[in-house]
Amino acid sequence: MSRSRIVARTLAGLSVAALALAACGSGGGGESSGGGETLQAIAGTNVDFISLVPIAAWKILEEEEGIKVEQRFVEDGATAIQGMQQGAAVIGTNIGVNTGVPAVDNGATIVDVVGTQRPTWALAVAPDINNFSDLEGKRIAVHGETSFTRAVAQYYAKEEGFTYEELIIPGSDVRAEALAKGQIDASVIDLPDVVQLSKEYPGSFKVLSTFGEQFPDLIEQDLWLSKQWATDNPELATKVVKAIVQANRKLTEDPAWGLEIAKESLPDMDPGVLEDLVNEYSERQIWSTDGGITPDKAQTTLQFFQDVGEINIGAADANAVEKYFDFSYLDSALAELDGNGSK
Repeated sequence: MSRSRIVARTLAGLSVAALALAACGSGGGGESSGGGETLQAIAGTNVDFISLVPIAAWKILEEEEGIKVEQRFVEDGATAIQGMQQGAAVIGTNIGVNTGVPAVDNGATIVDVVGTQRPTWALAVAPDINNFSDLEGKRIAVHGETSFTRAVAQYYAKEEGFTYEELIIPGSDVRAEALAKGQIDASVIDLPDVVQLSKEYPGSFKVLSTFGEQFPDLIEQDLWLSKQWATDNPELATKVVKAIVQANRKLTEDPAWGLEIAKESLPDMDPGVLEDLVNEYSERQIWSTDGGITPDKAQTTLQFFQDVGEINIGAADANAVEKYFDFSYLDSALAELDGNGSK
């Protein structure tokens, strides 16, 4: 059994205080182990498919640099950030901009340094719906009245020029099942749930568009670093970011490699579903092979979340971008890999 799997199963339910104790007073910044560093990372999700990128990255980082990363998982981004603040980790994975930004505003000393994937919310529709005009007057389900899924549905309707009947159904998997059973005509559903439910209800619905394809400049799942740790350890921080980019590229270019890591890390998921997910992400280029963040994308993302009420930062300008993002580590990583940066 891999270490990442053991950590996921034994630590996901622990308190933040216990995680902080596990850092052994190192501030999550790691200790020397044999000739390399050992770093602590904490994910803002339970172990799931979107955890594949950091898991793959840490494999590359250890193989190429001798740096080990112990990855822990907690139930949400806010808990992960709290853990970072209490010294449990210097790396935060699978933390969205709409979670990290309010945390910074509330005093968290973290910074967004690289993206892992484009948004994976998908507009899933009944088999007889072939384009956006077919959605006119149809039943579209969203998570709640103030949810991000509702903002996505409203965005599609505004941009594509159709009106719809809104239904509130909490839970992406619940909405997917309702769609599969013909109880609704469309819904905003997370892509992994679409793929998994497609196995259970083959031919009962399809993906009309993923939000990342419709809004390619939106930053969603990111990696955040302890700001002080990154400032004190710029070369090490760059290596961490570089490994994320390398993992995204290899997952995209070599789905067979990604599938092996997915099977090892997610043993409870159906192998066929994992294969479909890896191929779907690769074909749709959901993994961010360029690091996923630029100043322009950051400003666009801040403005989007400001407009839909997910954050409240005032002006989404260059000063706001500088407050929440640091592109220097990605610039250095891309320079090493390609000879160019994020700007």
